[in-house]
Amino acid sequence: MKRLLPLLGVAALVVTLAACGGGGSNSSTTTTSSNAAVPTLNPGKLVVGFDLPAPAFWNGRASGNTIKHPTGFEHSLSLDIAKQLGISAANVQFLRAPFSTILLGGKKPYDFALEETTITPARARVISFSSSYFSANQGVLIAKGTPKPTKISDLKSLQTCAQASTTGLDWIQHKLRPAKKPHVYSASSTAAFDAVQAGTCQALILDVPIIVSQAKKKPGAYGGVVAQIDTHEGYGAVMAKNSPLKPYVSKAINTLSKNGTIGKLIFRWFGYYPYKIPVLK
Repeated sequence: MKRLLPLLGVAALVVTLAACGGGGSNSSTTTTSSNAAVPTLNPGKLVVGFDLPAPAFWNGRASGNTIKHPTGFEHSLSLDIAKQLGISAANVQFLRAPFSTILLGGKKPYDFALEETTITPARARVISFSSSYFSANQGVLIAKGTPKPTKISDLKSLQTCAQASTTGLDWIQHKLRPAKKPHVYSASSTAAFDAVQAGTCQALILDVPIIVSQAKKKPGAYGGVVAQIDTHEGYGAVMAKNSPLKPYVSKAINTLSKNGTIGKLIFRWFGYYPYKIPVLK
């Protein structure tokens, strides 16, 4: 989103999606032999940052700085990563970390955060990213009554919108350069979705999985997820700059990608095939 924001390479992902199964936390994987050497903030424990709203990525109810009854893609993935690190699910703690704060430099109160955060060179100068665990092109969610775009130039005449500090906004401002200044919504994606529903925003540019999840959450509220823009983006786990945990998390993600666990989780929680959404050119 969020987020100058790798859906796993689409081609590789499509292969693994076919093996749709249950949650990754029940998958059989090889884990780190001992968690004593894993440099987490607290030995033997893992603190994972999250933020809401993030339908299908994080489901549950925020309660203070944690979350009650958590489920979702990134929740399941965090438990699978923990398993790879040799840390039990009982020793995983979830800590709310607003998206606007995770992009700042300095120490972090969590070992890593999973918040649909796109890997970019600019961000990587301030924070550290793991290997990509999810590929995320920008998607186009239109308001009811808005003409369906069939090419990128069709978006230029529409009233576009985006969430602040996202790759979607960056793409609008530096690539699309529409006739009308885009509406920008800060804090969370909620205001942007509300604007599309109200018709004050004709086309929201945001990560495909996020708008697909929202459209499924509120069927009939929008004109539909009509297209995607191939921006070759991917999400990575966010850590403090030069975190010693980075190679461990990246190794875990790479293993979960190769053994099909991540592909199963994507199909389970999002239930769509990226290649079926038209690409605007």
